This record gives sequence, C-alpha cells and structure tokens, in this order.
Amino acid sequence: MKQVDQMLSLLRNEPLPVALSTIEVSVMAGLAAGRERVAGRRGFALACGVAAVVGLWGGLSTPASSLRDSRAEPVLGVPAAAPSHLLAS
Repeated sequence: MKQVDQMLSLLRNEPLPVALSTIEVSVMAGLAAGRERVAGRRGFALACGVAAVVGLWGGLSTPASSLRDSRAEPVLGVPAAAPSHLLAS
C-alpha cells in the first residue's frame, strides 16, 4: 500500500498531459447527444401513446347501432360502385 501512495504522490506533482485538456469538450458533446436521443425516444413514446388513446377513443365512441346497420359500408371495404365490386356481382 505504501508503494501505491508513493506512486500517487509522484503523479500529483506531474503536469497533466495535453490530450486531457480537450477531453471535456468530447465528454460534454457525448452527454448532449445522449440527452437528444432520450428526448427523441420520449417524444416518440408520447406520440404513440396519444395516437393509441385517440384511436381507441374514436373506435369505442361510435354508437353500437351504426355498427349493426347492414347498409353501412366498412371504412376500408370495397365501395359498391367500384368496378371490381360490380363485375363480381
């Protein structure tokens, strides 16, 4: 343990290498990039949550009587006037 103390006391008196003077800039740039990634993920998760809530609210708020109506066409179905629908019937 005494040797470690002696080595540390020798290093304490030595000047810092020049390469260590620029390390702060790269560390701070890395931290800023990490914060941007986290903010991007958080925004994406928030957008997905809002889309899910709006989609569920829109889907569940339709009255059940309009869903049972036989004349109502599905939103993504083939329209009655489409050529492929007319040729099939």
